[in-house]
Amino acid sequence: MKTSNLCSVFCSVAVLALVCGLSRVHAAESELKDEAGKTIIKYVVETPEGMAPADTKDPAKQLGLILCFPEHNRPVGDEILPVREALKRLGLSDQYVLLAGGPQGLKFNTADYEPIGKLIAWAKKTYPINPRRIYMYGKGEGGHISGELAMLNPQVVTAAISYSWGWWIMPSELKEAIDPLGSAPELYMVLGLRDLSYHITTVRDAYSRVNFKGYHVIYREFEDLGARTYHPTSNDDAIAWATKLRNKNVAPSPEEMLLLRRFDKSVPAPINGYFPDLALVGGVPAGAVVEKLLGSDKPEVRAAAAETCARGIFSESTLRALAKRTQDDSPKVRRIAIHALAIQANWRSDVAQHALIALATGQEQAVDENDRINAADGIVQAAKLQIRGARQDADLFQALVALLNDKNEELRTMAGNTLEPIRDSSFRGDLGRPELKEPSGGWNAWLNLVTAKAAGYQKDYEVCAPSVAEGAAASYCTGGNYLLGRNLATGQPVKKDPVLAFQHTLNAAEQGYVPAEAAVGMMYAVGKGVQQDYVEASKWWTKAAEGGHVLAAFNLSMVYRGVPGVRSDAAKSEQWAKFVAEHSPPEVQ
Repeated sequence: MKTSNLCSVFCSVAVLALVCGLSRVHAAESELKDEAGKTIIKYVVETPEGMAPADTKDPAKQLGLILCFPEHNRPVGDEILPVREALKRLGLSDQYVLLAGGPQGLKFNTADYEPIGKLIAWAKKTYPINPRRIYMYGKGEGGHISGELAMLNPQVVTAAISYSWGWWIMPSELKEAIDPLGSAPELYMVLGLRDLSYHITTVRDAYSRVNFKGYHVIYREFEDLGARTYHPTSNDDAIAWATKLRNKNVAPSPEEMLLLRRFDKSVPAPINGYFPDLALVGGVPAGAVVEKLLGSDKPEVRAAAAETCARGIFSESTLRALAKRTQDDSPKVRRIAIHALAIQANWRSDVAQHALIALATGQEQAVDENDRINAADGIVQAAKLQIRGARQDADLFQALVALLNDKNEELRTMAGNTLEPIRDSSFRGDLGRPELKEPSGGWNAWLNLVTAKAAGYQKDYEVCAPSVAEGAAASYCTGGNYLLGRNLATGQPVKKDPVLAFQHTLNAAEQGYVPAEAAVGMMYAVGKGVQQDYVEASKWWTKAAEGGHVLAAFNLSMVYRGVPGVRSDAAKSEQWAKFVAEHSPPEVQ
């Protein structure tokens, strides 16, 4: 399959003819042309007023770039609106260039890779863009190209936000496994449940593949969201998250490093309670400085460092240092640290989530009971966008259910009110019936369903623990060890190796082990240890589906709606969709 290297396009910037000059807003559609006058790509651009020159090296004067891609049959600049308004609400309007690009044909596809690369190159030459702050946002086919190009070009794209569609082309892992936290781009996927039915199934299918691939992905479903992406709740959350990220594969500039080195000899005075330079540089390099400041002997420095963790995204290592501050001698430091952990827990930091859970549930002794209450509130904030949608983080809900029986009445109230949509979403005081205290079947049964759904394909690996499996299952478990990076029987760490993961799983699949057949299908679909190949994926998913594997049947039904290399077959798609409907467990509501 064709892939893209947007960096290579940057070398050809000199051939581009710039059609428009600079101004605050380009509301009209324009065309980027080559030196022969041929249109490369149609675009719309909006820029902040009073920008610095394009060649500025001052990090504080440089801007981020958000590329906005529309659904097919929509105006090129269609998706600027939700991004623009979110930036306004977040107070970030003066820090970003918004650049919308149109497709070469009716829909975005591989033919758009090079033109979009040239559009990015043009923007970097024309505006003061910081190359560590390039993001993509798209709806439908625009979401497809955003996610696809982010995966294929992690050295260019920091993060992608997609609404209402998915993508199929992914980079194959033929040697090393992707590093979701160290080098891979970040992804935020949004699905509106008022959207078209085939959008709903397509996005859920795409999420299952992206999740299995191993990317760090935030996935949201919203009951009140329809076909358009103007949706302040998700827009603000996604844009706030993305704009705090920095490209993991682009080193800070010399000027950014100078900002960090200012902290070597002395600690500058905080501004508005935090260290803006560290939040501006962001990423692992700035996070290392934040970690040192969190260990300062001065409580005011520790407090400012903790507040900085609420203003930027650094690393899980930095958050581990932050989590230690929940035991700080200073009540102010503890409060700020818990608040910052809640922000990062919402964006699916494993360290932040489990630090809050340990503190709220008493697994870690709290310095003060108020800290437990603050931690519980942090869990509520982290779970608020999952309550009525996709419940990715089952541990958050496990903690909330545990707090229902806590001796502290305030904690019981917080958990009970948060879980109300689960236990009795239709209750009203004028209905003349008592309010239900548990969902149908009880909390344990509900948690088991949530956990199984969140686990997806990984649910099958339960056969590997606590005892060592035998026969084909043993090969399957060995493959799982290399896939997930841990010994599934002992819990000990194992180096991820996608090739060995595929080989051992294939061995089990060839022996007719159904979970392995399903996993091999997914490995072919996402290129995990083997070249991405949807023809082979459909073959193995068919075997697994015929063996009763519901998730494989779901993915197979989507394959037959048309993916690269596989001809669409409406009858087969409907056949397997019906199988899924008939064999799925009750919906987790």
